[in-house]
Amino acid sequence: MQHADFSWRTGADQLKLFGQVWSPIQEPIAVIALVHGMGEHSSRYRRLAEFFTSNNIAVITFDQRGHGRSDGKKGHITHFNQLLEGIEELVERANLRFKQKPIFLYGHSMGGNVALNYALKKPSALKGVIATGPWLRLAFEPPAIQLKLANIMRNLYPGFSQSSKLNVNHLSRDKAVVEAYQKDKYVHDRITASFFTNLYSSGMYALQHANELKIPALIMHGEEDKITSEPASAEFAKRANLMSEYKSWPGMYHEIHNEPEKEEVFSYILNWIKGQLPA
Repeated sequence: MQHADFSWRTGADQLKLFGQVWSPIQEPIAVIALVHGMGEHSSRYRRLAEFFTSNNIAVITFDQRGHGRSDGKKGHITHFNQLLEGIEELVERANLRFKQKPIFLYGHSMGGNVALNYALKKPSALKGVIATGPWLRLAFEPPAIQLKLANIMRNLYPGFSQSSKLNVNHLSRDKAVVEAYQKDKYVHDRITASFFTNLYSSGMYALQHANELKIPALIMHGEEDKITSEPASAEFAKRANLMSEYKSWPGMYHEIHNEPEKEEVFSYILNWIKGQLPA
């Protein structure tokens, strides 16, 4: 496996984004463009990258704005398009580095929300999309008054930041994963009013427009996820119909790629990817 870091500047504000790529020694059969979740960063997916590169699939990823080693206010965007632009630029770099190789966009949690929205709006560069535990809805719907206040703050003070109040014990049943998350200096728990309302609205948009999906999708969710809604993932897959495959994982928490059974999860994704490629 070969690894390299890279960076680029994005958007009107020219923020610097940190990216990295894992490549197999041989020419890859496909490329995964990976999009991480809220408050975390791309280096938390190294074990996943090792698995796929060992199976001749390259992985290219980046820290989204306001996350990890990328610039920007923690947990803040002014518009959802800023997240879509980051994915578009990642896909462009995947095409430049791995010419003519099929690209599969893979997003987890908040990244799953953005990946599915990107696949709905700009599918032409993709062979397929994978979403695990996507934030289409939260596991518990926020009270109406909180949503109203968030929308008010978005207009009055969009950069207003507070804790996401994430219960880290709901990430994985693997205690080592939870402890590593707690000690990770690149992890944060901040989210602004603008970020939350944009993600909430985009999750609703993806559900409402799932029937417009034009590329194959693999949607997966842990059945014991207490962070994002498993029924919402099932609903998206049902509406996407023939373009989508849905897989729920009994007993698993939010980060199915970090559960004790992660090798089973990786193998399921690998087999699905291979099923989308020419024989």
